Amino acid sequence: MSDSEYEEEEILVFADFNNQLSCNELTEEKPAIKIIGLDEKNPLAEINGNFFRGTYDFAMGTEVFFEKDLNAPPADPLFEATCRQKYKVFGKTNKVINFQRIYVEKPADSDENMEEIEKQDKAVNEHLKLNMTFQEIIAQFPPVKDL
Repeated sequence: MSDSEYEEEEILVFADFNNQLSCNELTEEKPAIKIIGLDEKNPLAEINGNFFRGTYDFAMGTEVFFEKDLNAPPADPLFEATCRQKYKVFGKTNKVINFQRIYVEKPADSDENMEEIEKQDKAVNEHLKLNMTFQEIIAQFPPVKDL
């Protein structure tokens, strides 16, 4: 197949985190967002180290997306006292992913946990390590007299 035969389709989906994220987490300069398995039944999302599992649903109406309108005409000062930012409709959808927060534990045999276990083993081994040679230990006991 040549590149011209591929068909690309863009679908907008509304992600609902049910107030489990603060506005600050998404408005920072470069939030770390990863989404895995959008085409699967339960997609996963990681946002700034927080994990979420999603389920698809249909909206009870239409979800509308807006973007800033940089070419908006200036407001009439007679009717509008403050010049507010203007927005225009970017797209709409009826699909929603409802995300719920999940907590992920590191497996017991992960690299970080293995390093911790090795440190504990070294500490135990240092405690059990002999600090004397065999001759030094024998020298501590009085000699036995022949009968």
